[in-house]
Amino acid sequence: MTLMELAQALGYPVSNNSYISQVETGKRVPKADFILKVATFFGVSADQLMRDDLEV
Repeated sequence: MTLMELAQALGYPVSNNSYISQVETGKRVPKADFILKVATFFGVSADQLMRDDLEV
């Protein structure tokens, strides 16, 4: 899945794919609403998603 496809799937404008890229590379801290959308989309809990010691 590309960043543009993920942005669209999460309900963000395609222009937000740079934000997703920055979160992915650790350059930005994700906002709570982003974490919840990603957790829901991928079927994991927000707690699991936020833990760096778990493989998601």
